[in-house]
Order: sequence, then C-alpha cells, then structure tokens
Amino acid sequence: MACLTVLDGSLKGQRFTLTLPLTRIGRREGNDWVVQDGSISGTHCEIEKSDDGFLIRDLGSTNGTKVNNVTIKEKALSRNDIILLGEVPMMIEGDDVPQSEKESAAVPRTTIIIQPKRTLETPKEFGKKTNSNKLWVAVIVVLVLVIAYLLVQLFVGGGATGAGG
Repeated sequence: MACLTVLDGSLKGQRFTLTLPLTRIGRREGNDWVVQDGSISGTHCEIEKSDDGFLIRDLGSTNGTKVNNVTIKEKALSRNDIILLGEVPMMIEGDDVPQSEKESAAVPRTTIIIQPKRTLETPKEFGKKTNSNKLWVAVIVVLVLVIAYLLVQLFVGGGATGAGG
C-alpha cells in the first residue's frame, strides 16, 4: 500500500496511507491529510492515484512542491521519490508505487537528505551594541549640560552684572 512518510522536522515519522483516488494535502482542515507546518499552504497539493501509478500536482502553493529537489507543477511519482512540500520532506513508498526506469529491483536505494538548518541571521543594524555607543551618549549629555550652564551664566550672570554697575 502506498504511503507518504515525513523524513525530518517536528513531524518526522508521520505516515499517511494513500488509499483515495485523489488525496489533498495542506494545512487547512478539510484536506485529506492536514499537515500542521507554517511552510505548507492551506491546500498545498494533491496526489492522484490511477492504474499507472501516482501523479502529484501543486495547487499554486506559496512555497512550492519539489520532487527529488526539482520544483514541479505536476509529476508522476516513483517509489522512494523525495517530495518537499514547503520545508517538509517526505518519501513515497509502497509496492503499488512504480519504480523509476533508472531503478533496478535488485539494487536497493539509499536516500540521504541534506537540508540547511533554519537559522536567522540578525541584521547588522540590530546587532550587539558596543560600548562606543554609550560613550557617545555620555559625551553628548556632558556637552548639553555645559551649553545649558553657559547659557544660564550668560543670561543670569550678565543681567546681575548690568544691574550692579
């Protein structure tokens, strides 16, 4: 029986058996397989089962659908193909999934998935502040106080000198 198995991430190990003639996959309730991941669209793709095998069709998803690292709109699936829905990798398996023409039944297939880790770089303008920023603030505060003192002395001191003379 054909099934999809999630290979990595928080959903790793989840399996879904493809028993329906048409299976819709997406994040929104009402799909045949609801996959709760932010990189998957509300209704992301569908997999159609026929006498010839399985056909995957992207339904205009935001983050796209890839099969064996190639972005697709529609593609026939072969056993052990790696499907990437958004950022969720899965493999199609099962005796009723046809083998690819390149794959020999006598040679087992080993799949290695290499994905970059999800890291967010902090923009430089939001990076760690240095002590030089604090020094500039202190210099500006001192200058403002000196100017304020000189202005007070000029107006108050100058007015007192003029009245006494």
